[in-house]
Amino acid sequence: MRILYQLTSPMEKTALGAPEVARRREFLRTRAAGADVDVRSLADGPASIESEWEGALVVPQLCDAVQRAQQDGFHAVIVGCFSDPGLAALRELVNIPIIGPGHAAIHVAAQLGTRIGVISPLESRGGGLVAARFRALGCGELFAGVRSIGMSVLDVARQREAVLDRLQQVGQASMREDGADVIVLGCMSMGFLGITDEVMKRLEIPVVNPVTAALKTAEMVVSMGLSHSKAAYPVPPKMEVSR
Repeated sequence: MRILYQLTSPMEKTALGAPEVARRREFLRTRAAGADVDVRSLADGPASIESEWEGALVVPQLCDAVQRAQQDGFHAVIVGCFSDPGLAALRELVNIPIIGPGHAAIHVAAQLGTRIGVISPLESRGGGLVAARFRALGCGELFAGVRSIGMSVLDVARQREAVLDRLQQVGQASMREDGADVIVLGCMSMGFLGITDEVMKRLEIPVVNPVTAALKTAEMVVSMGLSHSKAAYPVPPKMEVSR
């Protein structure tokens, strides 16, 4: 089984650099159940996605990336951003499963509790957008709210201990004030820090890591011989004509 984790940034060109790409590849491979996992960057684009606008900017490159992944023999692709940019469009273009970490993490959390709190990096001006995503997935009644640790995505990737302390503080506030009984980390960089178990120990409730939720979802779907429905995500008519 070959799974591609497709980054949504040109990470080698950012302050994080090629060593971070290699670290994330190793992180995924040590958690995979026998799957061969690779990580690829985009050629260009924003260093991180922290708005709907930035998410929209990377969709054209992601469209090319998933088609190339299918041609290269990958069995599934994980879109490396919690906001799942372009997910429906990407699924129209290929037959292999395209996994959105946001979708995967929310569905896992929905099986573990009754009130789901999401913790994001920067102060969220789009809490309503997160609530809308929950409603679209049939989980609207489970949404407890979204809170921020007040750090950029790039800072999250470089400040492990600070993130851990802030996740504890914000998670406790989500439990106390929002009634959350499950927490979802709303950022892939948080997920790659390897601190989920420690956060869960401190909060004493389930904490869902979107990185591992997406990886395990990809492995499960491929092992079951499944992919997304082409009745739901048909090939675009103009693409059919071009073929």
